[in-house]
Amino acid sequence: MQCSCLQTLCIADVQELDSDEVFVRFNCESCGWAVGAEGSLKEIDPLVPSVIWSDEASYDLSRLQPYIEFLVRDEVETFAYDQHYKIVTSSRVTTARNKGMIAWSADAERRLANVPSGIRTMAKTELERTALDRGMPEVTVTLMEEVKTRYFGMATGRS
Repeated sequence: MQCSCLQTLCIADVQELDSDEVFVRFNCESCGWAVGAEGSLKEIDPLVPSVIWSDEASYDLSRLQPYIEFLVRDEVETFAYDQHYKIVTSSRVTTARNKGMIAWSADAERRLANVPSGIRTMAKTELERTALDRGMPEVTVTLMEEVKTRYFGMATGRS
């Protein structure tokens, strides 16, 4: 994308919003003009020229041991390239680490959106890991209830 001063807009940062939503801020280094775009990953990915990590995904990556960090970065960016993803989010890191093998039922995705944002990524990771360990192709509401019962000793009984 180009600014009105005909310079290329650079990405300043990418912030994760709810589940599949992101906010990307573009800046013009020449005139200082800035513009933002908010939308789903499918909508925003085409606006981004090359792979970029969200602030949250970058933070998660920075918390890894240095000798593992570069391996995970390479694994995730290779997966992103293969899938034609431009924005790496926390959920896409999890998907890449699982080799994209875990799908989510529509009901499970809706339930995940209701999980408080502070623990949503951790819950998603644990649910996908559990599904992988059991050889399940999909995270379902039934699995969510089982994991919830195991960790918190409670279940809602909702479907």
